[in-house]
Amino acid sequence: MKTIILIPPSEGKADGGHNKPLKSVSGIAADLIEAIKEADPIKLYGLKKTALEKAITVNKEVLISKTMPAIERYTGVVYDAIDYQTLKNKSDFDKKVLIVSGLFGLVSPSDLIPNYRLKIDKLKAAKLWVNSNSEQLKNKFVIDLLPQAHKKAVKYDHGIEVEFVLKKAGKKMPAGHQGKHIKGRFVRWLIENNITDPKHFKDFMEEGYKWTGEYFLKEI
Repeated sequence: MKTIILIPPSEGKADGGHNKPLKSVSGIAADLIEAIKEADPIKLYGLKKTALEKAITVNKEVLISKTMPAIERYTGVVYDAIDYQTLKNKSDFDKKVLIVSGLFGLVSPSDLIPNYRLKIDKLKAAKLWVNSNSEQLKNKFVIDLLPQAHKKAVKYDHGIEVEFVLKKAGKKMPAGHQGKHIKGRFVRWLIENNITDPKHFKDFMEEGYKWTGEYFLKEI
C-alpha cells in the first residue's frame, strides 16, 4: 500500500512565477473562483488596506498569472523546515507528499500553481473538496499532519494522525504555531529515511520531542 504524507499549504506564498499561466480550470476549482468573485472581500480575506487590495488582485489574476511548482509557491514555516532544495531524494518527496489546498484540492509538490488566496474554511471549500480528495486517498496509507480545518477536507480508511504536543507543569497542550517547524523537520526525516511505518516514529527525536505511541510529546 502506497504511503501518502498530507501537509497543509502555507498562507504565505511567493509572488510571480516562471511557468505558463493555467488559463483555465474546471470542476470545483472553477466553481470556487466564481464564488470568490461574488464574495464580500472583507469577510473572505479578513484583511485591510494594502493587504486586502493585494489579495483581491491576486485572485482576480489567478488564471492569467504565471505559475511555479507548489513546493516553491508555499513559503511558510513548515516549508522552510522541509528545506526542499537541499533534499537529495526530491523525487520521493514529490511522489509521497500531497498538499491540501483550499482552491486546488490535493496538490503535488511539483504541480504548477499560481499565487492565490483562499483559506480552507472559507466558501465551504473543505466540504466541496472532501469527496474528490478522499477518492484520491483510497487504498493509500496516510500520514496526516494537517491542522483541524484541513482535516475536514479529507477522509481515509488507512492512516495515522500525527500530533505534536507540549507538556508544561503537568498540563498538555497542542504545540500550535511552535509545532510548525517540527512538522516540517518530521516530513523531511520521513522522506530522507524512507519511513512509511509508524513503528519507526520512535526514532525521530528532534527539538526534544519523543513519540509516545500516540503523539509526539515535549516537556517544557
